[in-house]
Amino acid sequence: MKYNKIVFWQEAPSPHQASWIRALAEIDESLHILSVFQQDLSQDRIALGWQLPDYGKAKVLINPDLAKVDEILNTDPKGTVHVFSGMVHNSKVNSALKIALQLEIKVGILSEGRDWRGWRGVLRMAHSLFYERRYSKSVDFVLAIGTVGMKWYRLCGYPENKTFPFCYTVETPKHEEISCSNNNIVQITAIGQLISRKRFDLLIRALSESSTTAWNLKIIGDGKLRHSLESIVKLLGVESRVTFSGVLSNDQIGAELSHSDVLVLPSRWDGWGAVINEALMSGVPAICSDYCGGAELIRPGFNGDIFTSGDLDSLTQVLSDRILKGPVTSVQRDIIKNWSRCIEGVAVAQYVLSIIGYDGLQGEVRPSAPWNWVKL
Repeated sequence: MKYNKIVFWQEAPSPHQASWIRALAEIDESLHILSVFQQDLSQDRIALGWQLPDYGKAKVLINPDLAKVDEILNTDPKGTVHVFSGMVHNSKVNSALKIALQLEIKVGILSEGRDWRGWRGVLRMAHSLFYERRYSKSVDFVLAIGTVGMKWYRLCGYPENKTFPFCYTVETPKHEEISCSNNNIVQITAIGQLISRKRFDLLIRALSESSTTAWNLKIIGDGKLRHSLESIVKLLGVESRVTFSGVLSNDQIGAELSHSDVLVLPSRWDGWGAVINEALMSGVPAICSDYCGGAELIRPGFNGDIFTSGDLDSLTQVLSDRILKGPVTSVQRDIIKNWSRCIEGVAVAQYVLSIIGYDGLQGEVRPSAPWNWVKL
């Protein structure tokens, strides 16, 4: 069936989705794209260096009243697809989802998974089973962020044939010139809030135990653990090789990545980890844990490596192996950068359209994620 409109219901604008939503409006000008946000970009996000994303020709509506919500849901219901995000945490999105399901129109969910480990994970699972499972048989498709998102939605009872691996996207880097190291020192970059979940302490300890000292680490970001992390750096005697840069703008981060040899996301858990996209699109290999959604994009030995979440020995081994290979060559950077076209906005938008048009009929080819199309 040919649809006339796609409406995205989300809590707030996100630079990690804007590029493919914008691309949807560019691929088919007859297809109307509307993003409905319950609030504007928060000051907390702005403080982290976020900027209001560019949605291009896609229309944006912020904090609509109930009458407007009702109008959107009831206008051309058979010709419109509605995609919901954040309905567990946002009552307005949740209310709109309930109305959409009552109207029996095409409905999708776009969401990260949740950490199901430990007693907190049991509580999260119980919460989602109570609030979300009621939708599991009613929605038409789920865009599950990363491998962890796929597993979460399967655990929550969503049918496998309706659940598709999905990703976040970022803008194509503006920094085309990628410098190469003139020595054997591997430049390592880590980006994120300095909070316990991000496990920068694990990264610093792993590097200190590496079999080689041919590395420098730059940590970009800030948070309540900065002083503690600086103390760990001094205690381990690696202060000459570790730099804390604080919060940088997106353009500044892009410049830093352009002359890095590897990005490390050491998080205990991350629903995705968009810095992985930023690194790969800059031609920089990425290392992350197996409980980061962005591990979906990592092909060990080609564009990065994956370590066991929270495991010091595992991260130490992965880092040592990477450092021993030396700085990334210009040829390797170009190969990774070219591969990463499969996670640009246009490729992901085309994937979304193929999912929306998929009915699961016998003989119909199930849509495959674009990052799985490209042979290494």
